[in-house]
Amino acid sequence: ALGWMDGGSRSLYTKKLVKTPADLKGMKIRMMGNPLFIDTMNAMGGNGIAMGYGEVFSALQTGVIDGAENNPPTMFTTNHYAAGAKFYAQTNHLIIPEIFVMSKITWNKLSKDEQALVKKFSKEAQQEQRVLWDKSVAEYTAKLKAAGVEFVAVDQKLFYDATAPVRAKYGAPYADLIKRIEAVK
Repeated sequence: ALGWMDGGSRSLYTKKLVKTPADLKGMKIRMMGNPLFIDTMNAMGGNGIAMGYGEVFSALQTGVIDGAENNPPTMFTTNHYAAGAKFYAQTNHLIIPEIFVMSKITWNKLSKDEQALVKKFSKEAQQEQRVLWDKSVAEYTAKLKAAGVEFVAVDQKLFYDATAPVRAKYGAPYADLIKRIEAVK
């Protein structure tokens, strides 16, 4: 990997106020169609529903789902707030880095100077993107608030603790790495 970009953390946006995992009981929340993510939502108390992202607006509008999860720029640009999602619970339950890579075959075709430039520019792009991302989140958060979306600070530890069985199920091969990450303050 040459670097990674920040695609933001994913939080819940819903039609009803969510402050704790108990508030998710009975709520259908759109998740990416991945067993890990579905299990995460189910452990947090909701009912994880796999659904294509293009279907979310109408599913929110018609009540097929009660919410979804993503970051503020995505919530705004997809107009999900206009479909009834008026609460944004800042759970930050998923962080999915956007990694940029180059195949070893292509890398080996580059000269040493070209490889050095790719590394240099990858690092610069990574740093610049993080600055731009933070600005984007602030801008779209302000736009969502202006549109009537209520941002809700939650006790993230409650959601984290609720997902312990998911980490146990999927994280066993990475137990040492998980412990090191959890030790970072």
